[in-house]
Formats: sequence, C-alpha cells, structure tokens
Amino acid sequence: MINLIIPAAGAATRLKPLSSNMSKIMVRINGKPCLDYILEKVKQLSELNEVIIVDGIFDDIRSYCEIKYPFVKFIKQHDLRGPRDAIKLGFNELSEEALNNPTVVWLGDTIILDDYLKLGDDFLLCKYVDDHENWCMWDGVYYYNKPDDHIPNSVALVGLYSFNNSRKAKDSFNQSNRYDISSSLELYGNFDKVLTNHWYDIGDLPAYYKTCASLLNLKSRAFNNIQYDQDLGTIRKSPDYHNEQSVNILNSEKTWYKDLTFEQSLFTPRILDIDNELVMTYESGILLSDLMLYENLSESFWEYIIGKVFSIKIKHFNNKVKDNSFIQNFSKLATNMWILKSRERLEKIDDLTIRNKLRNIAVKLTVKTKPIQGMHGDLHFGNILYNQTTDQIKFIDPRGDYGGYVSSNGDNLYDWCKLSHDLYHGYNAIIVNKEHNEIVKKVFIKKLKEYNLPVEDIIKGGLLLLATCIPLHYDDHIRQNRMIDYVTKEIDNV
Repeated sequence: MINLIIPAAGAATRLKPLSSNMSKIMVRINGKPCLDYILEKVKQLSELNEVIIVDGIFDDIRSYCEIKYPFVKFIKQHDLRGPRDAIKLGFNELSEEALNNPTVVWLGDTIILDDYLKLGDDFLLCKYVDDHENWCMWDGVYYYNKPDDHIPNSVALVGLYSFNNSRKAKDSFNQSNRYDISSSLELYGNFDKVLTNHWYDIGDLPAYYKTCASLLNLKSRAFNNIQYDQDLGTIRKSPDYHNEQSVNILNSEKTWYKDLTFEQSLFTPRILDIDNELVMTYESGILLSDLMLYENLSESFWEYIIGKVFSIKIKHFNNKVKDNSFIQNFSKLATNMWILKSRERLEKIDDLTIRNKLRNIAVKLTVKTKPIQGMHGDLHFGNILYNQTTDQIKFIDPRGDYGGYVSSNGDNLYDWCKLSHDLYHGYNAIIVNKEHNEIVKKVFIKKLKEYNLPVEDIIKGGLLLLATCIPLHYDDHIRQNRMIDYVTKEIDNV
C-alpha cells in the first residue's frame, strides 16, 4: 500500500478565459476533472493507504471530494511558496503509522496514464525533451532547474516522484528551505529513472487543448483511431483496415448519419463526405456520462436533462419507416437483433439458469417491437454530448445496423433499453468502478412513467443489453466480472 500526496494549491489562471476561480486540478479534460484521472490511475496501479491533497485559496476540491472521495485528507497551503513547500506540508500531514508505507507525490496538473509504474519504488518519472530551459533536467546525478544551456544525457522530470522510504523523504523536504523540489530530491538520495509514454499537461491553453485532443482516443472504441484537426475543428475516425468488422462498423455508422432527416441531423455532428473514413465536426460539450459520474448535480438538473433527451428521442427519432424492404423483413431482423445476438453473447455467463432467464426476456421483447426510423442503437449517456453554453444535445457513435440491415431504421424499444442499461443499471458506473448515480436512476424511472413508456419491459431489456455487453469487454476481465456479478444479482429483481 502507498500514501499519495497531491500538491494542488495552484489556480487555473493560465487557462483563462476557459476557467477562473477554480483549482487547476478541477479543470475538466473531456468532461472529467484532472483529479479523477490521477486517482483512477493510482488505484489501478496500487492500493491506497492515506491520500493528502494540499490545496490553496479555493475549496472546490474539498467540496468535490466530500462526496466522491471522502477518504481524502486536506491541508491548506496558505502561503503559496511553491510545490516543494506544498509537498513538505503533505508529508507532515501523514500519520505516524502511514510513514511506514512508501509515498508517491503526484503534481495536481499532471495526467499520467502509463500502466507499468511500480508505485512505491524509488524512481522519478521522466521524458526526453528538446526545450531544456522549461524543465527541471536530471542527468542521473545532478538536477538543473530550467537551465540556459542544453544538458547532455539528461531527461526532464514530469511531476511524479516515488519514495520507498517515507520517513527519509519527509526529512528531506523539511530540511530544505529552497524553492525547487530538486533540492529535497538531492537530500533524499538515489532514484531509478523511469520514462513515460503517456504524459499529458494542462499548464496553459495550448497544452490543455492538445491534451483534450490526445485523450479523445480514450473515448473511442478499440478498433477505431481518432485524430483531431485543431485548425478545421474536425474529428477523423479511421477503422483498422486489416479488420473487416472494424471497416463494416465504421461504414454502418457513416450510413446512419447520411440516412438522417434534416431535423435529425441538427442533433448530431456535421458529417463531411469523405470515402473510407468518417470525418465530422468536433462538438464542444460534456458527455452526460461524465456529468453523471463526476459532478454533484441536483435532482432538478437531471429532471431537465433527462426530460430533454426523452423529448428529442420521442419527437425526432421515432419516425415512421418509409423503407418497404425493411418493413417486410422486420420480423427476421428483430429476431436477429434481440434473440440471436443475445444467444451468441450470453455464452460468457456460466450460470445456465440466468442465461435462460435472459433469453426469455429477449424472446418476450422481440414480439413487442415495432419498426421506427431514427434508432441510434447505442443510446447511453457515454454517447450523448451536452453543451452547457448553448443548451444543445448531440448524439454521437450510433450503431447504424439493425439485425444486419444497415440504415437509420430500428425498433421502438431498443434505444430505451440502452438508456436503461446505463441510467437504471449503471453501465458507465460499472465500467469505471464507481457507485451509480441514484438520483439519475430515480429520475429515469419517473420520466418513463411520465411519458407512458413500458417501464417493466425497458428495465428488463436494459439488464439484457448489459449482459450482452460482457463479451465486448474482453480486454478487462475484472470489469467483466463486475458486470457478471451485477447481472447475477439483479436478474430476479427485474
């Protein structure tokens, strides 16, 4: 187990006019505060003992952690005398017992996503840079703080310092009175050099926008590549050209966008007509999944937002199908979509009783489906953007394939069940291993009743769709087990 000290007294002054009157660690990168990137990565790599955040003049971090991370302890840096002094305050706040564990210091404006870090060993995280004058450079022996000259055989320190001996580290930060962190590192002794491949900064506006663009790939599916063009304001999605399924999925998504009515297209990014790739306008806003997971928002807010999504779905994405071929084949397509797909994907669930109950849900829902035009096919909060400035909703990442028929057509139940698998059953919360937002769950049920939608069918269908997602998360068996555990627990409740 490790202790974690996060110096986070800095304000986001260099990010104005993007943000003001807030701590830099609370700045949102694609909807998620920098703090969450740090804590999620540390918890992935190690077990946490004590966590100390050294904050400054604002109390926004405390308010946020009070609900999201109540285990975090705080100490104020009343006199902003730099990060070395903040780290000293953090070490002095650790309990006597905690000093028996290693300690990691992680600067609050630094996002690091490397998976191999052995937190608690003696190491400094580094990277190679050309602009030595902007960094603290280290050649393995000496430290050079923003040197005027190029330092041969040196690397830049990027804001993660791991100490195996917490008592010695505490003494090192208390003995030095200099401004720079390197003075305490010199007193501590020897470190290993560890190079990072996934380091991101939000120090100023150019760095912030570059980081947002780089991290967009975290939101994309594994078989897509996303590139952001800052000049054009476009997102370019390319498939894995050696994977036939990847190419087909991207083509289905393109077809869905092209198949929309003019009114429907106002609720999606603008699509540029380019062969073999999907190029669309970059839409500003926050994913509703991030608002649901990382913000402490009121019930009235969720009443408004969920009501808005419901209204758009019913008014604009519930049209009568004009494609006779789709109507004639609808029964077969619905069987493919609900029954055959479920049968194939549910093999991951070992319990035959649970598997049969889920299959029975699929059969019962299939006969209740009716054809509509405008089905999204993956309508959970991770695929809905909300622009708080313009009050606009945008739908992204559609399926575009209903039972093998590529178009914007589908059925009347599928999207509602997709919303249910997230808003009621907590799909996105399970993905990131957080508690589900109970306010969202409560409001979702209220809105289903308010709009006279079949509540029982939608909740059952949501659990079925959650279960059919399990094999898609083959890259993380722990996450798969969380999903299996939830389905096992809930099958009799629905």
